Amino acid sequence: MSGKGDKKRRRALDAYSRLQRAAALSAARVEHAVHPFGLSASQFGVLDTLATRGSVHQQELAEALGRSKAQMTAIIDALEARTLVRRERHATDRRFITIHLTSAGRDLLTDATPVRSAAIVTLMSELSGDQRARLARLCRRLLRVLDPKNDEQDTDDADEPEAHAATSVVIVPATIITPSTELPSPSTI
Repeated sequence: MSGKGDKKRRRALDAYSRLQRAAALSAARVEHAVHPFGLSASQFGVLDTLATRGSVHQQELAEALGRSKAQMTAIIDALEARTLVRRERHATDRRFITIHLTSAGRDLLTDATPVRSAAIVTLMSELSGDQRARLARLCRRLLRVLDPKNDEQDTDDADEPEAHAATSVVIVPATIITPSTELPSPSTI
C-alpha cells in the first residue's frame, strides 16, 4: 500500500475508534442519568418511543430502537414487571403484540426525561455551537449512508450553525466512518 493510502487508512481507523469511544462514553453517561429511576437507556428509549408514537407492535419497537426480538422481549419483560408498560395480543392474530405505555410509565418518563436531557445538554455543552452543528452534519451524513431508508430529511445547517445547537441531541452509532472524516481530539470530546 502506498504511503498516501496507508495514511488514509490509519486516519479512517483512528476516526472510527474515536467515534466508537465517544459514542460508548456518552451513552454510558446518559445511562447513568436514568439509572436512579431504575431504567436502562434501552428501557427509557421504549418508554419515550411509546410516549411519542403511541401504542406500537413489539416488532416495530425493536426496529425503531435497533434491538433484536430477544433483546426487546427482555426489555419489555422488565418494564412490564414494573407495570410501566402492558402487552396486548391482537384480537385475531395472536402473533402480534402491541405495547402500551401505562400511567405509571408515563409518570416515570415525566420524572426521568428532564434529568436525561440535562445530562445530554451538559455533555454537548463541552462542544461549541459550531462544533455541535458540525457533529450533527457529520452524523447525518453517516446515517444517510448507513441507513438510507430512514434518511432524516434535515436541511444543511451550514448557514445557521447555532440553529439547533441547544436542542439537538445526537446519538452516534458505533459503525463505519468515511476515511475523510476527522473528529476532535479526545481532550475536546
